[in-house]
Amino acid sequence: MTPFHEIKKVPEVKAVGFRIDASLWNVDTAFSRLYDRAMELKLMFKQPGLGIRRGGIKVPDAFHADYEVLFPLAGETEESVPGVEVVTLPGQEVASFFHRGPYDWIPCTYEKVLDWLRENRYEVAGETREVFLVAPEPHAGGTQDDMLTEIQVPVRKAA
Repeated sequence: MTPFHEIKKVPEVKAVGFRIDASLWNVDTAFSRLYDRAMELKLMFKQPGLGIRRGGIKVPDAFHADYEVLFPLAGETEESVPGVEVVTLPGQEVASFFHRGPYDWIPCTYEKVLDWLRENRYEVAGETREVFLVAPEPHAGGTQDDMLTEIQVPVRKAA
């Protein structure tokens, strides 16, 4: 079964975050650090959090990725904020895919994403975003099986 959902236009987003060398197991720690820093700086942000995979689309390496963790800003902020970057992500057309379950299983979903792009003659037109729609709620009895991540791949039709 394909995780493909739809082709859609995502709007421009101003966000705060930082880049890390990530593994599949430390992305949540990076979001916790970003959350703490944003609270400390009294930044107005909204959820869900976003991740950007740098270096082109491929099946993620479990141990190393050039990755950016971000929270969309809810209000205006300075262009320069100590300890974090303020970035503007462009609006773009994306192919939207959903990954349900533990984040460390996301390489399997990326294999299906790459197959779908090839089979449907789409080219990647930018950096892949991951939108963390549902995180586990351990205090409410949730597990990693409840997680839902949207993978947004900027696309254009291949020539």
